[in-house]
Amino acid sequence: MNKIVIELIASIYTIIIGLAMFGMWLFLLIKRKVPELKTKPTEIFFHLVAEFLTSIILIIGGIGLIMNQSWGDAIFFIAIGMAIYSTINAAGFYGQLKDWPMFITLIVFTIFSLLVTSLIILIEFQIL
Repeated sequence: MNKIVIELIASIYTIIIGLAMFGMWLFLLIKRKVPELKTKPTEIFFHLVAEFLTSIILIIGGIGLIMNQSWGDAIFFIAIGMAIYSTINAAGFYGQLKDWPMFITLIVFTIFSLLVTSLIILIEFQIL
């Protein structure tokens, strides 16, 4: 496996996921589609902070990785860890709602994130 190709895929993936997360939450907030703002304001505030931080760090990590910056790997691993947690957590939320298309999408994102991250680690430590 070629580390450059895997890192390019990982970079593009994290940037796209980061932009999608940021855009989704921005859209939902603008359209007033977040009922928890009224029913659970403190909980949703902290959730939104976590989601926006995750999306921003995903974008920064993807850019750092694609530009081969010395800090890129570290930020990428922090960001992808945050994203994995976020997708697992969100899968539980959508599973509870029985929104199976969204549930499956989030499980696929989780598996892909784990796969790409594992490949980078295996290549970095010359196991592959």
